[in-house]
Amino acid sequence: MSTLPRARSARVSAAVTAALALAALSAPAVRAQTAPASRAPADAGLEEVVVTGTSIRGIAAVGSDTVSVTRAEIEASGRDSPVDLVRELPQVQGLGFDDSPRVGQNGGGNIQRGRTVNIRGLGSNATLLLIDGNRVAPTGNVFSFTEADQLPVAAIERIDVIADGASAIYGSDAVAGVVNYITRKSFDGVEASARGTSTDGYSQWGGSLLGGVSWSGGGLVVAYDHDVRGEMRFGDSPYLRQDLRRFGGPDTRVRTNTATSGTPGNIVVPRATNNPTIPTAGRFDYYGIPVGSTGVGVTAAQLLLNQPNLADQADYTSYLPDTTRDQVSLSLHQDFGERVSASLLSFYNHRESLLHNYPQSGVRTLPSTSPFYVAGIPGVAPGARETVAFSLYKDIGMGEQHVLDQQLQVSGNVRAELGKGWAGQVLANYSRNSNCANCIDPLSNNINAAALQRALDNGTYNPFSSTAAPVDVLATFLPRGYDRNRSTLQEYTLRFDGPLFAMPGGDLKAAVGASRLKLTQWRTAVGIQATSDVPLANADRNITAFYGEVYVPIVGAAMNVPAVRALNLSLAVRTEDYSDVGRTTNPKIGVNWDIVDGVRIRGAWGRSFRAPNLIENNPAFFSRVSLVTIANAAGDPAIPVGNTGAGTSNVVQVAGSSTLVTPEKARNYSIGVELEPAALPGFKAALNYYDIQYRNQIIGLQGVSGTFLASPVQRALYSAYVVAAPQPVGCVNGNPATYNQAYRDALAQPSVAAIDQSNFCSAQAVTFSRNANASTVEQNGLDLTLGYRLQALGSTWLFNVNATKMLKNDLQVVPGGPMTDALDILNQPISMRGRAGITWQRGMFTVSPSVTTVGSYTNNLPITVNGVLQPARKVPRWTTTDLLLAADLDTLGGMARGLRGSLTLRNAFDKDPPVVLSANGNAFDPQGANPFGRIFTLQLTKTF
Repeated sequence: MSTLPRARSARVSAAVTAALALAALSAPAVRAQTAPASRAPADAGLEEVVVTGTSIRGIAAVGSDTVSVTRAEIEASGRDSPVDLVRELPQVQGLGFDDSPRVGQNGGGNIQRGRTVNIRGLGSNATLLLIDGNRVAPTGNVFSFTEADQLPVAAIERIDVIADGASAIYGSDAVAGVVNYITRKSFDGVEASARGTSTDGYSQWGGSLLGGVSWSGGGLVVAYDHDVRGEMRFGDSPYLRQDLRRFGGPDTRVRTNTATSGTPGNIVVPRATNNPTIPTAGRFDYYGIPVGSTGVGVTAAQLLLNQPNLADQADYTSYLPDTTRDQVSLSLHQDFGERVSASLLSFYNHRESLLHNYPQSGVRTLPSTSPFYVAGIPGVAPGARETVAFSLYKDIGMGEQHVLDQQLQVSGNVRAELGKGWAGQVLANYSRNSNCANCIDPLSNNINAAALQRALDNGTYNPFSSTAAPVDVLATFLPRGYDRNRSTLQEYTLRFDGPLFAMPGGDLKAAVGASRLKLTQWRTAVGIQATSDVPLANADRNITAFYGEVYVPIVGAAMNVPAVRALNLSLAVRTEDYSDVGRTTNPKIGVNWDIVDGVRIRGAWGRSFRAPNLIENNPAFFSRVSLVTIANAAGDPAIPVGNTGAGTSNVVQVAGSSTLVTPEKARNYSIGVELEPAALPGFKAALNYYDIQYRNQIIGLQGVSGTFLASPVQRALYSAYVVAAPQPVGCVNGNPATYNQAYRDALAQPSVAAIDQSNFCSAQAVTFSRNANASTVEQNGLDLTLGYRLQALGSTWLFNVNATKMLKNDLQVVPGGPMTDALDILNQPISMRGRAGITWQRGMFTVSPSVTTVGSYTNNLPITVNGVLQPARKVPRWTTTDLLLAADLDTLGGMARGLRGSLTLRNAFDKDPPVVLSANGNAFDPQGANPFGRIFTLQLTKTF
């Protein structure tokens, strides 16, 4: 039971205000370079430097474009999360998982509100996340994914991003690219940081502590970060409310025979024509129970025709949860003589979130024998059951969902110099994730639908009372519930690398290795997905891999070959044998051609793959049969619009995992040019063209099933997954023998949740929304990076432009079907993303304005408003301005030594997001904008 938790929000706001005041009095500053993400160094010559994209020490990745977010940029950003840093790169699309309830790209299954990175918009699972080159155990219950918020920001030295296939180096998942968090290995002293963030929707504060010590041959770095963010409700933004009439949208508090009922509730009665008073009610009338009712003795004459008791659930439902996060990391390295060295990385991530929701009954019925039955209502036959809708807010307040996510990882590496430049390494990596995605206390919002219906039938629960029901009655249908998941990853690798022989262009080097990886996953649920505290599912997988890589310096500078300053070739191949999905071999070729100093042409070609994860191919983890309501503008006479006012139909959805899915496959190639002319010191430019063909992509069709009937085109595309099935005249809810055979077949499918059949007779079709290798994507585009650093007018100036222009994103939804243009449309990649900035540095002060733009696209899945299907609309470009103001007080000495800080304004001019009305349910689209308005972040750091 809960009331509005504004007290904690107030405490958070007060804490942020205090932090802001302290930082303002301290004249915060920053000493870091504030340019946007910069290019990775062309030469990583030190063997101890972690290089992303290659297994060979002493060289940089060949052929692929690598972008790095440096430590200086991390410090200047004021960001509390590495995910937010990476998402500023234009190669990263705004699709995938977030701690807000995004839809599209399977975002609806992110119950635990985890966060991911999605390069190129090809899916979060197509981007491989590494930490110091090590994999991380996945999280998830409906979907499995790698949580990207793992480390304290203070512990990160840089973030490398390769937006290119890399399965030849890393194996599965590196289809769209790799994100590698590189930790700080060396630091002496103590660094303390405090930060506060404030916006219209929420407040956030946090701090970090970093300590390190170095000694001869070794060092230790320990980091800790604590972060608290207050809750943001849907109702805190007008774009997130149910009532969207101010934006030209519908008032979805009423959705045909379903409503967000207030107290004391409503009776819903079918009618022959559309409701003239409430357009979204379709062919239903609503009779409101008089306010203050006891629920006993109500007569039909007292009912309020089409004056329902309504609430906007946005006022009670979390958009961003109240979240507390604690992270700690430890990095240790030690040399043992001149030949042997060892390193250890360990981190622990603990996140607790509290979400609120509005408890509603769903569509229920009252028998004529109930003491709360209202006789004589027009349209209800004498003695027939009457449909009721009500809220349990009066009984329990807001429903609460607790989320707990814990990640533990220990990675070790022992390296021995073997002579003649060769080294051997033994790497061990253990990672474990445990989470409770749906921890719900008794008497909260875990409603047992069947038990609630029994309480209505036997008269123990009064749906129309304005006062709370007795606790013993509530306990019969409000049990506790939880959904616990655990996964472990154990990986052991043996690797050798070094020079094979000398060539005129340099040493030919090679790396060979083998690894063994074991992945296990468990799921236990009670109350929500199961009726007892027993394991629902467990699965394991063993992977054996062999790989090799060769670096061939064909031409070197000393050879004096015309037009070839240097020509380097990289060849890599990796074979992986899976215990459950077979074997795969993937090669990659990379070339760097330095024409003259400062001019490089590079290219890469390779094949990548992604194996289905242990949830995707195991229905025991997630499979569900349920009645859902979806938009219907298909124009199919076999599936008529059931709820004409809202333009929707009820369908029985068979969703979840499938044993039939197989590995995804991809082919990537890219070619680019890099310029760093000696005649223009400080100038860098790079243009990269990439092309990817991604086949057999696993689509969680439950994420897009709401669009199966959205238009005639959608109906045709998804025809293999939709079966028209009108219910017979004699259909009786809850009696499968009276159903169309298609529904009896659907009910025979496994379902991890109880199936509510109280309204099955309204169904008009069956949709099969299981995971399937249903998609092929062909995508290409351009990445542009420009940077110029110069000294002028006694100041340092930095000019930066980073942009991506996607040229093609063709999508084949059904194998053998047509390739359709899926670029610049809703829930698909947006072709244009860019960020440009200017940084001015003089003395202790830094000023850095920047502009971020997301290109225009089309809302091709519009909704029906008051019975009228809205036309497809162009979503305008969204351009926002950020501003960084910083100062470094270290030069003042005294108490100011080591003191720096920054004030960051994101969306400084408070620009509203474009209005997008779609089946997503909001008035904006989270893939291209956000509803937060202007965001202030103040950070203060002191180094001792």
